[in-house]
Amino acid sequence: MEEAVEKLAIISFFLIGVSHIFQPKVWVGFFIGIREKGETGAFIIAFIHFPFGALIVAFHNVWRGIPLILTLLGYGLLVKGFINFVFPRLGLKTLERVSLEKSWEFVAAGVFSVGIAVLLLYSLLNR
Repeated sequence: MEEAVEKLAIISFFLIGVSHIFQPKVWVGFFIGIREKGETGAFIIAFIHFPFGALIVAFHNVWRGIPLILTLLGYGLLVKGFINFVFPRLGLKTLERVSLEKSWEFVAAGVFSVGIAVLLLYSLLNR
């Protein structure tokens, strides 16, 4: 099951990362639209992050080597979902940073996401 979760993560991080790199302004518009929904928007963020984090935590409890990175990211997604579900106003604070002027931050996040995908793929192929 751990390998299946890693494959899912590789595909997800790669696709979303490439999208962040090539469509940063669309991502800005997406998150500004969510921000405009107020506390309901925080729930949308939670529904995006919590399920993937919960899946990783439940089925990828690996605490060694490169796969450890995915486990830590899973816990991070779980915490982000928890904060947005339980403390939506606090969760909305992160969305206050989003603006067209800072769309380059989505490119940076995309490069990071693709890097994680490549690292996980390398680890998977070298076992």
